Amino acid sequence: MRALSDWVKALPKAELHVHLEGTVNPLTYQRIARRNQVDVSDDTAALFGCHDFPSFLSAFVQVVKAFKTPQDFYEIATEYLAECHAQSVRHVELMFSPATLRYFDASADVKGIVAAIDTALEEAHARTGISGLVIVDMVRNLGPEKAEEDLDLALQCQAQRVVGIGLGGDEQRFPARDFADIFTRARDAGLRRTVHAGEAAGADSVQDAVRLCHAERIGHGVAAAHSPETMRLLRESGVAIDVCLTSNDITGAWNTYQAHPMIRFINDGLAVTLNSDDPSFFKASLCDEYYRAAELGLSQSELAKLAANSFKYSFAVDESKRRWLGELDQFNAARPA
Repeated sequence: MRALSDWVKALPKAELHVHLEGTVNPLTYQRIARRNQVDVSDDTAALFGCHDFPSFLSAFVQVVKAFKTPQDFYEIATEYLAECHAQSVRHVELMFSPATLRYFDASADVKGIVAAIDTALEEAHARTGISGLVIVDMVRNLGPEKAEEDLDLALQCQAQRVVGIGLGGDEQRFPARDFADIFTRARDAGLRRTVHAGEAAGADSVQDAVRLCHAERIGHGVAAAHSPETMRLLRESGVAIDVCLTSNDITGAWNTYQAHPMIRFINDGLAVTLNSDDPSFFKASLCDEYYRAAELGLSQSELAKLAANSFKYSFAVDESKRRWLGELDQFNAARPA
């Protein structure tokens, strides 16, 4: 196991599905909350102990309420990027939800926050070479009007490494089809698209994300396993599934008494990447997700293929993808599975 642990830690890889707000560690949360005069318990670690989807959402909202300034997000991003570098992550795509901040504070300086995240990414790149992009993650629950504001923000902040938009929130009550016009506008403007789908709703949610919202990646997507038509759609369209094993286990997105559909996705020729989602809440780093995939039966060569997919299906420029894939080839040659 030690050999696998060392190999995974050194494996060049990317993180494509991670919520910046969900990367903050308890001590950083405590520091920021007290600076912003938000009452917090001395036992902040207990707040991050999630056991199901409702407890996760409750904790996530409580934590996010403490974040108010660009400095807060600069510190969170800086610390997480250092953790990524320590795990041999070469590229990370940070999802950030400005609508949630505006919901709690209409005067929130979301443009300033994006600029602060961009500064953290620039400084981390200068120190370690790690690459990073930002995805504005729209919140279904707040409706299309607020999502339009998020799209406008993404379009205005492309010079600050904002590369695309995403869609999260209550998938059952607020279907992706309600946001189709927004995603079409984003596509026409050249923004990249990812949608949480098939996590808390059925396979039809995944189909809507691909057909109506022009999704290039699907977050979670576990429900696709129940639908041969959806599996075929994903395979033929080349849309990747960003798998988050630990998250799916804790939130109940997948019945843990059965094997996770990631194995079926891979065997059926779908593109799969591996991701941590909200590492501080689910207590699982990106390396931990690779260890878990190994426990499900994936070989080291299959894990290396997941790492390759993380580069191929990133929203980075082709030149960067070629460089990372070349580095991965060198790694595989030097440390064969």
